[in-house]
Amino acid sequence: MRIEILGREYNVRSDEGEERVKKIAEYVGQKIKEITEGTKTLSTINVAILAALNIADDYFRAVEDQNHLTRTVKNKSGQLIAMIDSKLNREG
Repeated sequence: MRIEILGREYNVRSDEGEERVKKIAEYVGQKIKEITEGTKTLSTINVAILAALNIADDYFRAVEDQNHLTRTVKNKSGQLIAMIDSKLNREG
């Protein structure tokens, strides 16, 4: 399939659906655009590296948020199980 990032077309092969690939391309394009709007003097490789760093930062933040959410759910679930067990033991 063909995608476009900042006016340049790329041919991409993917097992993912076309809509997903286009959404990813839009995201990458937006990250690159944010960098190029900040400064016009960067080389293409520098823009690509800075975009990759920003995308990696977004990824790591998402992973950290997911890990935090998982710990919170496990903690709350454990508390609920303890409360239920306590209640059942008192009544039983």
